[in-house]
Amino acid sequence: MLCAIAIIDPAAAARLTELRRIAERSGVPPRDVHGHITLATYIGADEAGFISSCKAILSGRPKFPVCYHAVEVWASESGTKSLIVAAPRKDPAIASIQREIARACPAGLNKWTREDTWRPHTSLLYVPGADLSPVAEAMRQAFEPFVTQVDRIEFSRVYENQGKFSYETAETILLE
Repeated sequence: MLCAIAIIDPAAAARLTELRRIAERSGVPPRDVHGHITLATYIGADEAGFISSCKAILSGRPKFPVCYHAVEVWASESGTKSLIVAAPRKDPAIASIQREIARACPAGLNKWTREDTWRPHTSLLYVPGADLSPVAEAMRQAFEPFVTQVDRIEFSRVYENQGKFSYETAETILLE
């Protein structure tokens, strides 16, 4: 699996990590937030072709702002509210990039990053089977909307081994 991810600036990632620490009160161990927004998750066979298509789409694109406006709790496939995210607005710059990538490789994307289902977010906490509504509410109380900058897109390979994930950056594209 290969993800195209928009990387937010380090100060914004630190801000989201501090928000994530609220979960400690509920017994969830702290961890840093990987400061990114997934644009596309490619599950096809031609990774080189996918990266090449994305490079063509991203060529000459400027850096762009992203406005995080809410903390939301999302239901998992089982229906439990087990995922808390920081949600940015679907502003034109990020939406345009995601739409072009999704249209270039529609058959190769997973169901969550196709054009009609993609919802921009940064995952803050995921506990399978748990109802995280109370934790999300505590995070909402501490959250203040903010704007961050995206200055690069990374291609990250994701590996899963017994339910644990590891990541490897395959390539980085700097925006102008």
